Amino acid sequence: MESSTQIEHLENFVLSNPELDKLESLLSDFNIFETLKSEYTEVKHSNVIAWLLDPQENHGLASYFIRQFFKFVVSTNRIHFSSAEFSLVDFELFSYRNVAVRREWKNIDILIVVTEHDKKIVIALENKIKSSEHSDQLRRYRSIVEREFGDFTRFYIYLTPDNLIPSDDEWVSFNYNVVADLLDELLKNRKSSLSANVYSFISQYQTILRRYIVGNSEVERIAVEIYKKHKDALDIIFQHKPDVYFELSEHLQTRLHREKGIIIDSAGKTVIRFTTKNIDPEMKRVGEGWVKSQRILLFKLGLSEDRVSLTLHIGPGDDEYRKNLINVFLKDKKLFKKADRKFGTKWHAVYQSDFLRKKDFENDDIEDMKAKLDRKLDEFVNGDLPLIEQHFQTHWKK
Repeated sequence: MESSTQIEHLENFVLSNPELDKLESLLSDFNIFETLKSEYTEVKHSNVIAWLLDPQENHGLASYFIRQFFKFVVSTNRIHFSSAEFSLVDFELFSYRNVAVRREWKNIDILIVVTEHDKKIVIALENKIKSSEHSDQLRRYRSIVEREFGDFTRFYIYLTPDNLIPSDDEWVSFNYNVVADLLDELLKNRKSSLSANVYSFISQYQTILRRYIVGNSEVERIAVEIYKKHKDALDIIFQHKPDVYFELSEHLQTRLHREKGIIIDSAGKTVIRFTTKNIDPEMKRVGEGWVKSQRILLFKLGLSEDRVSLTLHIGPGDDEYRKNLINVFLKDKKLFKKADRKFGTKWHAVYQSDFLRKKDFENDDIEDMKAKLDRKLDEFVNGDLPLIEQHFQTHWKK
C-alpha cells in the first residue's frame, strides 16, 4: 500500500468519524472503578457483590438483590437443586432477616449464612475473573464448609465470566452475565427508591461489567462500528502502536545509566544484564556461551508477558569457578533465597525480586508502571544491593 493511500485512510479516520466522538464521550464519563484501576481486580468485584447481597448494608435495597440472585442461581441450575429440600419458591418467600455475609472467611471469597426459622442454609461463592482454580481449591473449600456447617443445607457457587466448569461437581457454574442482567433490572426497577449516590455507584459498576467482563456494552458496539468503517486506518495505527516492553526496557536502561555504581553488560527489549563497579573488578571473565563480555555473574532484569523481575545469575562457564561462587552465596540463605536449590548446570539464580507482576500489567497504564519500576529500583539500589556487594566482598576470594 502506497504511503499516500495510508495517509488518506488516516485523514478519513480523523475527519469523518462521528462514532469516535461518541466513543470518546462515553469513555470520558467518570467511573470510580476505572479511576482506581480495578476493572479486573477480583477482590473489588467480590466486595461489591458481597455488599449487594447483604440486606443489612447501606445500599437501601434490603433483600431485593439477594432474593433475585438466589432465584436466578436456582432457576439456571434446576437439575443440581432438584433433590434439595428448598425450591425456587422458598428462596422467594424467605424474609432474609437473619443473613450473614462474610468476606474471605477461611479464604472463601464470599460466604452467605441464612437462617430462616428451622431452615439453615450456607452458600459458598468463589469468584474468578482472570485467574483460575489452583491447589484443589474448590474441594478444599467444600470440605471446610462441610466441617464447620455440618447441620446446614450447603450450596456452592462458582462465579465466572465464561461459565467455566468447576473441578468439583458439588459446585454450580454461574455466569457474570446474569449479575449484569440483575443490575440492569435493579437500576430500572429500583431507581426511585435508591439514593443518588447508591444509584450512581451501582450504575458505574454495571458499566464496568458490561465494558470489561461480559461485553455487550454501548462502548463495544460503537467500537465494532468504528473498526468496520475504518479498518484500514486502524490496522495502520495498530502496526505503529507503542510497545510497552520496549518502553519499560528503555526506561530501566536510562535509570541504570544514571546509577554511578552500575555497569550495563547488555540490553534489549526483554533482558537487561548488569553488574556493579564493586563486584566486576573481583571477577575473572570465565563465562562461556552466554554474553560477549564473558562475565559469569550478572544481575538480570527480565521483562516477560506478565512480570518484570530482577535476578542475580551465575551463568555458564568454568565449573570450579561456578562452584566457588555458589558456596559464597550459600553462606547467607536469607538474602540469597534461591541459592539453596539444585545447582543448575548452565544458569543458576541466587537472588530474585519482583518489580512488576501480572496485576500491574492488567491494571496500570505505562506511566504508573514506570513509577513503580522507579520505586523498586530505588529500593534495590539503596537496600539489597549494598548488602549483596558487602557479602560478596567479605566472602569472595579471587
